[in-house]
Amino acid sequence: MIDIQAHQSAIVTRHPSPLTRTALHTLLDANLRLPPEHGDQLTNHLPMAMVARQGTEASLRLALPDLMPGVSAAAFHGVIRTAHAVQAGHALDLAAALAYWAWRWQTLAAPPQAHTQMAFVPWAERLLEESVGWRSSGPLISIRMADASHSTVYQSLASALAPATSLATRIQELAGLAVDRYAANPNFTVLHMVTGLRAVRTLLPWLPDTLPAQAVMAQNVVAAYMAAQVNPLASPPESTAHDWNTVVVAAIASDDDHVVKLVHACREEAAVYGQGNYLRAAALVAGL
Repeated sequence: MIDIQAHQSAIVTRHPSPLTRTALHTLLDANLRLPPEHGDQLTNHLPMAMVARQGTEASLRLALPDLMPGVSAAAFHGVIRTAHAVQAGHALDLAAALAYWAWRWQTLAAPPQAHTQMAFVPWAERLLEESVGWRSSGPLISIRMADASHSTVYQSLASALAPATSLATRIQELAGLAVDRYAANPNFTVLHMVTGLRAVRTLLPWLPDTLPAQAVMAQNVVAAYMAAQVNPLASPPESTAHDWNTVVVAAIASDDDHVVKLVHACREEAAVYGQGNYLRAAALVAGL
């Protein structure tokens, strides 16, 4: 049996050494013997907790355009696992990730074409306001997202967002919305929005920069935020952490894979987009 804790301190470095890469691949090789899901359709998070940094796979250019319309697969875990496999530089794990994404591929109901299109800020404000009170009895995020795609809120907002100048700009806007909502009111589904959007941003070099791709992402964010079923708080939670080292140490000590996943995502997003609410969100999930 592989001792994961023995390799943790090496694996969390942003630029792994050859020894780290060897340890990482040993763990990923072992993970390939495990199923992609466990229990009641719950995702195996082991590859996500063992991330390192690497280059690209040529096959992504062929696979991603077909997979992206189903980006909501397993609550974004298809794209999340693919992005982690790309960063890890592990070809077999990437193959498994793409296969898992295709296996769980899920599209949402197509919304009617909006009569008018809105700038991002008023669109986001309407999403937050009109989502309050919507409920689904679905036990999983993916089921609630599918339910949400048939709601009047989704039908009115999913195609109402005016195009951004690029897919990268749209992902940045949606990512900022997601992390702001998590920092204001930590929520398990919103956590997956943050990590899912980080994964899409990681895969941007291999994604077509098209208006349909922007539309897919807007639709999925609407459905995901509705699926979160957020109850507004009177005041946001407090966080006392002030630096990334403190947060990363707390994440390493955690036995919760979602803590590891969100802290990693927030640190990477902060490095790309600027601090924003990423440190605050990471500190909150780490219990600081």
